[in-house]
Amino acid sequence: MVCLDISLCVLLLSATALALDPQPPEVRPNDVETFKPGQLGILNGTQFVQWIESQQQKGVKAVALMEGSYHVIPSGDTAHIFLENLDAMTIWMDSVNLTMTKVGLPAFNIYGCNELQTYGPTVWWDTPGFSQATIVDVKNIGGQDFDVQFHLDDGYDPSFLLNSFTGEVQGEYTNPKTGRLQAGPGWSTVSGSTKPVQDQDNTYTVPPLNSYFVPQVGYKLLARGCAGFGWFSTGNRKITFSSFSLKPAPFPPPNGVELPARSSSADGIHSASDYIGPTFDSCYFAALDDDCIAVHGSLNPITGPGSTINSFTNSKGDAAVGDTLRFYANTTFEPLGTAIVTSTLQNAIIVDHLPVSPSALTTTFWSNQNRLGSGFAVLNTHTTGNRGRGAIIKASDGIISGNLFEGVSYGAITIGPEFSYWKEADYVHNVTITNNTVRNCNYLSKGAAAVVIHGDGDNPATGNSNITIDGLVIEGVSASNLYVGASEGVALGAVTFLNAFKENYTLWESWPGSVATFQNVSFSGVRGERRVVGGVGKGIDLLKVMGVVEGVIGGGEGLVTAA
Repeated sequence: MVCLDISLCVLLLSATALALDPQPPEVRPNDVETFKPGQLGILNGTQFVQWIESQQQKGVKAVALMEGSYHVIPSGDTAHIFLENLDAMTIWMDSVNLTMTKVGLPAFNIYGCNELQTYGPTVWWDTPGFSQATIVDVKNIGGQDFDVQFHLDDGYDPSFLLNSFTGEVQGEYTNPKTGRLQAGPGWSTVSGSTKPVQDQDNTYTVPPLNSYFVPQVGYKLLARGCAGFGWFSTGNRKITFSSFSLKPAPFPPPNGVELPARSSSADGIHSASDYIGPTFDSCYFAALDDDCIAVHGSLNPITGPGSTINSFTNSKGDAAVGDTLRFYANTTFEPLGTAIVTSTLQNAIIVDHLPVSPSALTTTFWSNQNRLGSGFAVLNTHTTGNRGRGAIIKASDGIISGNLFEGVSYGAITIGPEFSYWKEADYVHNVTITNNTVRNCNYLSKGAAAVVIHGDGDNPATGNSNITIDGLVIEGVSASNLYVGASEGVALGAVTFLNAFKENYTLWESWPGSVATFQNVSFSGVRGERRVVGGVGKGIDLLKVMGVVEGVIGGGEGLVTAA
């Protein structure tokens, strides 16, 4: 479609973005059993959970929380609302706003549930889990070092400004007009080499502050605290999150005036070691402190051989009879083989055979292939302005479709294991990535990509397999746009790159200095075009081919062209 009327174009684009905001796909039934909190504006998490469990015991399959806004009193020390062992239950929380009252606790924790369907709610925290200050004076003292004076915004905890180990400032600063983090590569993007000096009430000077960008008066300085998750899911089968929204509170903290610039949540929804992966449908994540959606299993160390044949001692990780375990070498993470669990003991697992010698077990890791969250779906979801990544997936047999990722500071879609750092598994197989838009993302990274499929360790060419990419639009990304590596059987479809490397690209020394990169990949098919529209930054290649690339004529050259 060619749009000749600029105002009409803006209207159409706005309508497209709004369609991705949370919209309940169904209507709450009028006759659904509904929990009505006994105290106005207060939701007791324990009472709500007990009521849901009582309804399940009666055979009720759909329940609701009365529409309204509530401060949530936590149900224990693990979450504000802890849902456990629910079976084929639907919980309606649409048109519900929940304010979490304890920093560091997830809003929801789900364990051992089967086919749980949730609608809503919108979640925020009443007291921010981070410090927030306004820069009031900046002096350059040479290079990237600055004396920065900042005033702590009223109502924000000054203790979060300091690293708990070093006592130094660690955080980021943001442009309040755009919401973008203004910082250099790395997680802690500004740091003070000495403790800040308190000049007067709630006004501090940091001599010096090292920063990749030039700090400016009026920018916000944000320092991490102890944030919680929106939802934490583990040991579940086929959970569906529909129309869940997580964003900064629309009100200042107690005794404050300034609105919070980010949510107090770290990850939005974190699925760890689920049996069957979750579905995320029409969710909305804004200004989170870390990743929006994470789905993965765990990489577990082996402490030694067990007391019986074909057994090993285990201090971490869960397995049940019949589960398939995959074993990996300690430093290279090379796959060593698989085995089937035949029995479990306290702190020990017995398998049908060991793919490594007993003497090598202490230098071996394992992951449970039945608890990776495979079977996931990320659909029609909108993420904007978060500090980490958009959808970070380490599970198989899934789909990522119809999503809008914008303003994500690192990779919007990240596929593949993180064995060496986070000990999160696994390689990814049979995943379709289709009809997604990635806009103004990956602006803090110089070594990743806005959309990345990767391996770990020695980056083996056969780590991931059967990945389909089609209908992908990557717009306004000034670091690497697309990286595909460590994969075989990649079906590559249409990708459009708009205005690549047009903003600040020289600051990043972006590896590998190209719009798209293919490294150690075999293609099962290529169709459509990979077109770069609007040109690229000076000195940037359209495409780099590295390692062994198979399945295409000329080893991949010509896969990306200029419009």
